[in-house]
Amino acid sequence: MDTFFSEGAHVWLRHKEQLLPSTVSSCDDSSLVLTTDYGKVIYLQMAELNRETVFAMHPSSVHGVEDMSTLAELHEAAIMHNLFLRYQNDNIYTNIGSILAAVNPYKQIAGLYDGTAVDLYSKHQMGELPPHIFAVANECYRCLWKRHDSQCVLISGESGAGKTESTKLLLKFLSMMSKNSAGTPVSERTTRVEQALIQSSPIMEAFGNAKTVYNNNSSRFGKFIQLHFSQNGNIHGGCIIDYLLEKNRVVRQNPGERNYHIFYALLAGADRDHRDMYLLCEGPESYHYLSQSGCMQDSSLDDKQLFDSVMEALKVMEFSEEEIRDVFKLLSAVLQMGNIEFMTAGGAQITSKGVVSNVSELLGLDSFQLSEVLTQRSMILRGEEICSPLTVEQVTTHPNPPPPPPPPPSSSSSAH
Repeated sequence: MDTFFSEGAHVWLRHKEQLLPSTVSSCDDSSLVLTTDYGKVIYLQMAELNRETVFAMHPSSVHGVEDMSTLAELHEAAIMHNLFLRYQNDNIYTNIGSILAAVNPYKQIAGLYDGTAVDLYSKHQMGELPPHIFAVANECYRCLWKRHDSQCVLISGESGAGKTESTKLLLKFLSMMSKNSAGTPVSERTTRVEQALIQSSPIMEAFGNAKTVYNNNSSRFGKFIQLHFSQNGNIHGGCIIDYLLEKNRVVRQNPGERNYHIFYALLAGADRDHRDMYLLCEGPESYHYLSQSGCMQDSSLDDKQLFDSVMEALKVMEFSEEEIRDVFKLLSAVLQMGNIEFMTAGGAQITSKGVVSNVSELLGLDSFQLSEVLTQRSMILRGEEICSPLTVEQVTTHPNPPPPPPPPPSSSSSAH
């Protein structure tokens, strides 16, 4: 009998096209009982076993490692098991050489990201402390001066993996390093730029994130963030570019999902005066673009708090009162366009004149011209404009020629 079949030995079990980390519970001449690390008990006959079905686990896989490039067993099961072992002990970060793997804990871990952690990782090089997002950020910051070259961090993962939070943590660490640059006084301008970059997060999330069936705060766009550092190590400029925004979510969502957060935040946070100014209805159930999916509320999302955060961020980003009003007027107009109704009468005819009037007022348009754009197709033929009526089906199912409601305003921004 192989020695790794002794009771308490750690083995790999090939079971239903999977490799399962397991422990030998009991063994005799005729049978073997294994308990997987996931709690399942499996009974095997010794006559059925071979070295491809059950084989010994290397000690590096038994105890787990901080850097998976040092694993002696390089297969998917060993990688997943190592992440699982560390996750059980709230070690959500694991290195793979220069790559950092992060597993979303879906909970707060005390002390993981506080000021003490920032200070600790800022004083050590990569590999001297346990894996951490701050270690990656610190390595980038150090390499700016060691190599005199631009640095890049690529954050990728499935929906809900923690990409948005990781981005915010990187910005937090780099902002703290900028403030603590040795021997360099922090100018008012530098402080303003740092604040603007940090405060851009709630704006980007509000206009670009939405609840999906997989993630209550799913980013529906990609973003490229640039930070510009002075020779003294201070942040003195930056740029955020958004791309691939899921524009069709504005007009249509899958069952159980929501539109972009900003729409619900506006309805939850606007006071009476602003509701009158933006011609807002009482709640999301009043708008087709917000109610069609059947999901308007979520206990894990605080729409009122998000509105307050967005308002604070807009002021830090130095949006004027007029610009803020224009943004919210546009949002209200988008919602109201979804409530425009049509009937057939020699072509599509608008029956909700009051809604069209509200949209026109919010956007500063002529209501008659807006109605024509929504119900007619125009083309230039031999230098002459020809107009033809659209059917109700064409108006309600095809985005062209009548234009769809405009998406949320771009969150691209720069600070210098």
